[in-house]
Amino acid sequence: MRVLWFTNTPANASKTFGYTGAGGGWISALELLVCKEQTYQLAICFFYGGSDFKTLVQDGVTYYAMPLKKQNGIQRILSRQLSKLADEESQYLDEVIQRFKPEVIHVFGTESGYGKILNGKFEKVVFHMQGLLKPYTEVYFPRGFNRQSILKYSSLNTLIKGFSFFHGYRDLKNRAKREMETVKQWQYFSGRTHWDKNYIKLLNPQSTYFHCEELLRPEFFARRWAAPTGLDLKQRVVIGTTINPSIYKGLDLIYKVIPLLSDYTICWKVFGIEENNPLNKVVKGIVNRGRKNESINFCGPLGANELIDALNTCHFFVHPSYIDNSPNSVCEAQLLGMPVLSSAVGGISTLVTNNVDGFLFNPYDRYDLAGLLCSLINNYAVALDAANKARETALKRHSPDEILKTVNHIYNSICNA
Repeated sequence: MRVLWFTNTPANASKTFGYTGAGGGWISALELLVCKEQTYQLAICFFYGGSDFKTLVQDGVTYYAMPLKKQNGIQRILSRQLSKLADEESQYLDEVIQRFKPEVIHVFGTESGYGKILNGKFEKVVFHMQGLLKPYTEVYFPRGFNRQSILKYSSLNTLIKGFSFFHGYRDLKNRAKREMETVKQWQYFSGRTHWDKNYIKLLNPQSTYFHCEELLRPEFFARRWAAPTGLDLKQRVVIGTTINPSIYKGLDLIYKVIPLLSDYTICWKVFGIEENNPLNKVVKGIVNRGRKNESINFCGPLGANELIDALNTCHFFVHPSYIDNSPNSVCEAQLLGMPVLSSAVGGISTLVTNNVDGFLFNPYDRYDLAGLLCSLINNYAVALDAANKARETALKRHSPDEILKTVNHIYNSICNA
């Protein structure tokens, strides 16, 4: 079977195409598994920042890199200021389809314009749900944040070039509108939470929905977390959080919770962003009023093994996001066998069974999170028991063999429809 993927990243060819962004971990892991099992012939198509259409064959996979519409610097700034989406057309799409002749097309996510540009070009297309953009727009700004405060603490450079969080909100709203059109127009979708299934069926009751888990990076299967030795919780509590630089990911909640834990010496390690990231500058300006907080240690983006090493120094993993479908950071922490605390938002309740293989707290509620942490610090055996069950849950949920069977079932069902 010939399968064509449309992705937001070049997956395992990222270095070749100079892509340095985060994300796409599960797509890369699935690609490695497909290549190992030689299940079908695979091609991956994506937009990139280059100027020429490129084709590359690497490890048996064909990559098609489609350049975005050419714009000079001023045109790009103007597009961002006007919230124009640059990924809604490509003169190379027909060429990609004609060259590869796919039997089925798999689109990862509804964030990009693939649903729009594929309309009328190909029928057997399945969209795998990642984020749900329309619900994200409803909680984009944390409580206490508004347009005025965002603009006040944004740098002049980000405002002029259209990279501020306010500009990001307008862009997200446009993408959310397009996403809803995509869901209403197409037939086949896959996802892995009750939340994304309900969303799909609400917008398109006649659609076909497949449940499909996501594969995690192989390093997280090979290693296991162990409670830090030689570090007494009464002396120092180490908490880990992995986030990307999105304003709704709950960085402000970390700043709000730490003062409530004054009876403990807290070290909160934030993975994924540097201290000088614009997100931290805005959050500190609004929530922390610029006060220095030595309890937070920003570790920046880390590779898989580096991240695992860092998580092995933590007593807890906390996911403070205000909205999420199925964050792989939570799944990876569960797979390692860590005590996981997460806000009860979006699709999280599909991943974490409260007080069984993890712990849920009310979103926005710093007192609930702080109280939960205090309870588990004083009853750490409860946290460790949930951590062991989390690993059992994650090993079953993210089984490579089962996921590959599911993906193949989806492709065969669509091809034979």
